[in-house]
This record gives sequence, structure tokens and C-alpha cells, in this order.
Amino acid sequence: MNILIVYGNERKESTYNCVQIVRRTIEDYEDVEFKEIWLPKDLPEFCSGCFNCMNKGEAYCPHREYVYSIIDSILKADGIIIASPVYGLDVSGGIKNLIDHLCFMWIPHRPNSQIFSKVGLVISTAAGGGMRRTNRTMKNALDYMGFKRTYTFGSAVAACKWDDVKKSKKANIEKKLIKKANQYYRAIKNSGKLNYRLSTKVFFRMMKFIISKYEDGNIDKEYWRNEGWIN
Repeated sequence: MNILIVYGNERKESTYNCVQIVRRTIEDYEDVEFKEIWLPKDLPEFCSGCFNCMNKGEAYCPHREYVYSIIDSILKADGIIIASPVYGLDVSGGIKNLIDHLCFMWIPHRPNSQIFSKVGLVISTAAGGGMRRTNRTMKNALDYMGFKRTYTFGSAVAACKWDDVKKSKKANIEKKLIKKANQYYRAIKNSGKLNYRLSTKVFFRMMKFIISKYEDGNIDKEYWRNEGWIN
């Protein structure tokens, strides 16, 4: 089993330690190969909004050397964990930058069919609030790419550093994360037996109808045609 972990910053505090609890829980089941991506280090260039990926193809992204590496890691993984601390009541800049660079892979454009069998887990922490909105941003990104399942976990830790979090709160967080990790692991192992979410199927069919009406030569339409999704 291969699991990709994407960290929204390079600090090893509360969000990082929550991921480690999940990682240790999964490793108790079997030997798992984990790969880690650290943002912004592994994607240091911000999306410039040039629309090259949308209008011409992802090969024309000025930051393709970084983006291709991340996409390759996503496609090779059985499961993805995206973890972001709450910044300004939402994801970190690094995570938002990653989402911006991968929008061309969303269902309304050119989704990769290898994504459809994958399972995601998003994790966020904050001293106060904002976890729900942060998790929604990350979950929406994976759902729009066509992930089969996406689980969420968020916690207010009431501290800026993991060492300052109360022991009782840490114990409660760990208990909940172990349960979530077990659920996540089982979903990855049984991904082939999981039904696709109804909302994803409806959305896919809606986009199939819309994209089929595009003019011939449109990059998204030609992609869908080549995939055999429209004729």
C-alpha cells in the first residue's frame, strides 16, 4: 500500500502530529510506503492564472516541473492525506496554491480516471476555529477530482504548539484519530467494493452532457472523447 501525505506547511506542530497518529495506526496493520510532500517547499511557485493548463494543456504550465512530480505521486498512491493548519479561517497558502495548480484535473475539465478509485483523508487543526471551512476546501478539491471517498478530521487544540496542548485533549484527539484512521484504512483496502458517491455520478453525467456540446477541437472535449466518455 502506498499513501501520499501532503503537508500544508513545514512546521511539525499540531497538524503534523495528528498525521503521525494516523500514520502509526495504519502501520500497525501492514507495511505501508509513505511519501511526503511539504508545501511550499515542493511547490514554491504560485499559480499565475495564465490559463495555459486550461486552454492549451498542462504541459504548458510554467511550473510543470513541480506540478508533474506531485501528480505522479498522487497517481501512484492508493490513498492521499492532505493536512493543513487553519490560516485565516481556511487552508494555508501552500495548499491553496496546490489546489489552483490542479484545477485542470477536476471533473469539469480533464479528470484522470486513475483518481476515481482513490481514497482521501483531510486533516486540519487550529488554536481556535475554522477547521470545518478548511476541511471543506480540501475535501471539495479531492471530490472534484473524482476521489471515491474523502474523510475529514478537524480539531481545536487551544494552543499554538503541540507541546502546549493539554494531555487530556491530546488523548481525546488520539482516540478520535485512531478511529478515523481505521475507517480510512478499511476504505483503501476495500476501495474496489465501494460504490461511487451519487453526487459524483450525477455531476459526471451532467458534465458529460455539457462538454459534449462544446465545439470540436476544444481541449476538454477532445480529452473526454479520447477517454471514451463521449462519442
